[in-house]
Amino acid sequence: MALSFSGIALAQEKSLATLVNEKDAFLVDVRSEKEFDAGSAAHAVNIPLENIEKELSQFQGKTNIIVFCRSGKRSEAARKLLAKHNIQAVNGKGVAFLKSLQKENLMDMLTYRTDKHTALVIKSGEGIKQVAVALGKGAVLRKHTTDVPAFLVMVKGEVRFLINGEEVLLKALDTYNIPANVEHELIGVQDENLFILTKSKYFQE
Repeated sequence: MALSFSGIALAQEKSLATLVNEKDAFLVDVRSEKEFDAGSAAHAVNIPLENIEKELSQFQGKTNIIVFCRSGKRSEAARKLLAKHNIQAVNGKGVAFLKSLQKENLMDMLTYRTDKHTALVIKSGEGIKQVAVALGKGAVLRKHTTDVPAFLVMVKGEVRFLINGEEVLLKALDTYNIPANVEHELIGVQDENLFILTKSKYFQE
């Protein structure tokens, strides 16, 4: 039996969490511009409810449309309005609820370059910072130090970790405690090498 979201039967059984995280998801925040600017779901566009009919062209050709607002009332009104124009959409309900279903894949946001590393800040807060770093084969994260202790987790591939005149080979799922103020360098071994680095003043060496 196909699932139904606010009266719309889907051809295939897919949960809202699945729809939200598919690459073709078109997430539309139908709240006001002011509300949108205060924070919304990742990758969402803002088309306020009162502008829906003026912006129908933005929905053309989209097959996975999810509308949402603060509580689900305006998004249900938007869904019904789009249905009148033969555009199917799913009511994603409230923004907080929708955000709780979203996930991100680091593989989609990083590239494995051979000439240098690429990095992405995952989380940052008071006294702590978490970064994902990708290295292609032979790429070098040149000699540097951290002002606070750091904890490295290898996710994929292998890296040569050079520290204190020695070399440590780190493989997938290896972990390593990096001391503060000690110069070190990392070199990618395989075509795709990925690790997550967490720096925190709260870590003990």
